[in-house]
Amino acid sequence: MRGYLPVLALVVLAGCASSGPTGREILTGSIAPSTSRLVIYRTSALGLAVQPDYIVDGQSVGNSQPNGFVVCELPAGRHEVAVGNMPINIQLFGGGNQKVEVTLRPGATTYLYAQPQLGLTIGLVTLSEVTENQGRSDTAGLHKVESRCGQA
Repeated sequence: MRGYLPVLALVVLAGCASSGPTGREILTGSIAPSTSRLVIYRTSALGLAVQPDYIVDGQSVGNSQPNGFVVCELPAGRHEVAVGNMPINIQLFGGGNQKVEVTLRPGATTYLYAQPQLGLTIGLVTLSEVTENQGRSDTAGLHKVESRCGQA
């Protein structure tokens, strides 16, 4: 019986964000010239239970699932992107910010890497903008998670 618990745990972890299409399948298509694509992704299963919402321009658009990404098609221009971490939590180590401002270009894709960090009470997730090449490479094998924003 004890031998099955680690296997069961791996199956549960692998299924966290494995139901949607991969980045390789859906993030290679073109974007309308008047819109921009924002992709927020998380590669790490560290802090599996910590899955705060991603918030774009004050609206919750999806949550931070390990090995998954959220994709939004938005008007070009400046947008505020945040992570809905617990308000009493304080980041102790690591980089990134809990809130970033991005300028989306027409017809282009912007990638934000969501990284779990140690916090004062529980873990938290921070955001860092990465290059399009890095983001495309990182998301190729990740799965799209359900989101509540414009779809690609």
